[in-house]
Amino acid sequence: MVFLLTGALVLAIWFLVFWIQPLRVLSVFERLTPNVLYRVRVDLPLVALSFDDGPHPTFTPQILDILESHEAKATFFLIGERALLHPELVSRIKAAGHQVGNHYHKNGPTFGHSDAEFLRYLEQTEKTIGLTEEPKLFRAPGGVAWPRQLRLARAQGYTYTLGSAYPNDPMHPPVWYITWLVKKNLAPGTIVILHDGISDATRSIQALPQILDAGRQRGIRFVSIGELLGAATKGRRP
Repeated sequence: MVFLLTGALVLAIWFLVFWIQPLRVLSVFERLTPNVLYRVRVDLPLVALSFDDGPHPTFTPQILDILESHEAKATFFLIGERALLHPELVSRIKAAGHQVGNHYHKNGPTFGHSDAEFLRYLEQTEKTIGLTEEPKLFRAPGGVAWPRQLRLARAQGYTYTLGSAYPNDPMHPPVWYITWLVKKNLAPGTIVILHDGISDATRSIQALPQILDAGRQRGIRFVSIGELLGAATKGRRP
């Protein structure tokens, strides 16, 4: 009986954290992993958008069009080998005033890679996407990597970045859930994670205008993660 109750409690906690994502729980993760950026402490009504796994020849241009029509900016975490295939999209992302981040060279787990391999793939992607602006942002595929790999990335000047509003769109939840989860967590300093490089980003694309409209109604401006960090730095200056 105790075992069943414990199992039910664990399952309930997992459901709460994974699918509901209350912002109050985020402070626990921030204390446990202080070197990971989940959100930015700002007083201004700014929220950062980010898109993973691109560039994608079909979905990335659609997202860029939506962002332009809503005067919104974002950070695109790019896979190196995909950027090699679509350099014109990397150029378009930058030309539109968006930020690019390092999402590793291959879209797969980093766990089996040696330190030398990890650094090589990190550096290959940095060169491929032309990552020159500060701060340099890294997000591992799937959002997870070995602690030693994160230390290696920090030694190369990277800030490891996750987020605080992630509707698990690679699992293809309904549009209403994607919209609800992100809208619920829209607060100054939130970092939103969506995907443009998954097999079918249609639902994320359908949800994006609703998210942007909801933010605008609340007086929120959508920016890149770099701009969000810059705003926090300016706010701390005397």
